[in-house]
Amino acid sequence: MPATHSLSHPFPLLGLSGGIASGKSFVGRWLAAWGWALIDADELAREAVARGSEGLAAVVAAFGTGVLTPESDLDRAALGRIIFHDEAKRRVLEAILHPRIEALRAARLAALSADTKGAVLDAALWIERGKAHHFDAFWVVDAPEALRVQRLKDRDGLEEAAARARIVTQAHPAERALHADLVVPNDGRDLEDLLTAAEAEVLAHWKARRARAWSSLMNAPFSPDQLRLVLETLLSKGGSYAEAFVERRRANALGMDDGRMEDLVVSETLGVGLRVMEGDATRFADLISPSLDELLEAARTLAAPGTGTALAVPELHATRVPTPSPIERDPSTVPLPEKVALVKGAESLARKETEALRSGALRQVSVGYGDSSQSVWVASAEVAEGSLSARLSEDHRVQGVLRLSITTGAKGEDGDRLQTGYQALGETRGFELFAKDRVEATVKEAARLAVLALDAQPAPAGTFPVVLSSSAGGTMIHEACGHGLEADLALAGMSAFAGKLGQKVAAEGVTIIDDGTLPHKRGSSAVDDEGNASTRVVLIENGVLKHYLQSRKTARKMGVEPTGNGRRESYKHLPIPRMRNTFLAPGSEAPEAILADLDRGLFVKHMGGGQVDTVTGNFVFEVKEGYWVEKGELKYPVKNATLSGAGPAVLQQLTRIAHDLEHFDIGTCGKDGQGVPVSDALPTILCPALVVGGTAEPLPSIL
Repeated sequence: MPATHSLSHPFPLLGLSGGIASGKSFVGRWLAAWGWALIDADELAREAVARGSEGLAAVVAAFGTGVLTPESDLDRAALGRIIFHDEAKRRVLEAILHPRIEALRAARLAALSADTKGAVLDAALWIERGKAHHFDAFWVVDAPEALRVQRLKDRDGLEEAAARARIVTQAHPAERALHADLVVPNDGRDLEDLLTAAEAEVLAHWKARRARAWSSLMNAPFSPDQLRLVLETLLSKGGSYAEAFVERRRANALGMDDGRMEDLVVSETLGVGLRVMEGDATRFADLISPSLDELLEAARTLAAPGTGTALAVPELHATRVPTPSPIERDPSTVPLPEKVALVKGAESLARKETEALRSGALRQVSVGYGDSSQSVWVASAEVAEGSLSARLSEDHRVQGVLRLSITTGAKGEDGDRLQTGYQALGETRGFELFAKDRVEATVKEAARLAVLALDAQPAPAGTFPVVLSSSAGGTMIHEACGHGLEADLALAGMSAFAGKLGQKVAAEGVTIIDDGTLPHKRGSSAVDDEGNASTRVVLIENGVLKHYLQSRKTARKMGVEPTGNGRRESYKHLPIPRMRNTFLAPGSEAPEAILADLDRGLFVKHMGGGQVDTVTGNFVFEVKEGYWVEKGELKYPVKNATLSGAGPAVLQQLTRIAHDLEHFDIGTCGKDGQGVPVSDALPTILCPALVVGGTAEPLPSIL
């Protein structure tokens, strides 16, 4: 949906989505009965391929006359049998339909009067297309899978296997819920009170929400005309791509250790990174607080080795792109004493909670606070298919984090036995992130882990089944296979997944996604550091490797489009393919059932750090909270445990995947000397065989 839609209409836009047969049409009709204008993508799709239309002719040209009825209408059932079993053909159909549907939708919106109560934009694929954050509110309709299957059987005459095959081609309900302002449980219950209250909420707050998501164009250090001149100078002796990355960042960091406020860092920087690409060569310069003359001089220096002719850059116009992470209080505007009070309050609460759990066990409390308010402007010009295009994108990104580390001790024969509990609260959210209840929950969890570790027993060593809880975070997905799916490593042959596009690399049912549009997740942003809009990228789908994470440079080498994964630590660095929010898609099993079936092995609730060899996929991870399990029951907590294995082998063995997807771990991912904020997650899974490293006596392995 073009960005102008959410800015130009004087009434709320409500995005509505849900899986096939979830009943979203019912919710759409309810809103229409209450005065909302309903614009249904299914109806637009039917209009786009109506008898005699140009759209239908395009479909027939792509799929043959077998998709027509005797009356020359589109045979939707025949077309469905083709596309639901062939992703490539499904994408061909989407390329035909989506532009036509967008044009019809824009026309419908433009025709609505200014006094319209609101517009409901109903479509099944808002999340898959990375557009769920383009609305003033986003609702998702859900229903139990068994009920959806029955509806498809009754409505479309499908066999159960065919119905389930259609359901699994769309985003899982747990993933949809991550994007939703409201999840409507359409399972037969009375929904009127829920929908009435939710509608009132949208009508009361849509203007404020729109203002936060579609922020005004920022006061840039350089005008579009000045940046166009810089690009033109970069291309004064030819080239295929030129870029100016302008960054202004304000940051604060506070540290409190053992009751003393020891660290206080306040910084503000303005810098510009310049880049020009010619063939396989890239020339780069970074400048701190430069004037326009200094930028132009650096641009002339970078252009000097060029061997081509000067290129005229078109006029630049800054575009607005909605952020998936609207903020209420920019931390750069929050007084320092308020931040100090937050740190001191967390430290005091940590002492109180730990003492309540185990009197006399507390040895040390460390609290760290950090925030970053980053504004970026990315001006670029690119030669493609013989023509030069130019654009100017901007983004305002806010990060906040509170870290708690609590050390406990117990007297033993060898002196004090020390254990640590660590927990972090961090998102792309303003200072409102640090609400009292969220800070308290973070502190209490750190204290619980610190005290629990005192009672842990040494972990056994051997090769055992391991159940990873959804609360463990997605460290394994991020490290053991995520890095190997970054295109630069694949191109260099430094990935276990190099050269395997289209091949089966994981078990049936394994889908891995990287999504920069998840609301408020640590790796989310409106655009990447090359100005490309954030996207949702399906890396592995149902076991098959579909895509790599691409920067502009790697995408050009592979002949594909960038995926919005070109990221850099700051203006001082070149953008490279990086993960954002990476997760294993949920399955269909109950997490309790997976644990109950574990006869003997390890249950992991929290993962720690680790190491991975991206070439082989071999990894070693720490276990921060784990339990030895026998006959499906947690017997005792373990300590000093590690997990070892090979990422590709683990993916091939994943046959039990739960439907939960609740916890995203946060971190700063390091690669090529750069650190960028990321998050990762997985549902509860069973790894049939991992090497468990421990300090207890070895137990018989399963192998």
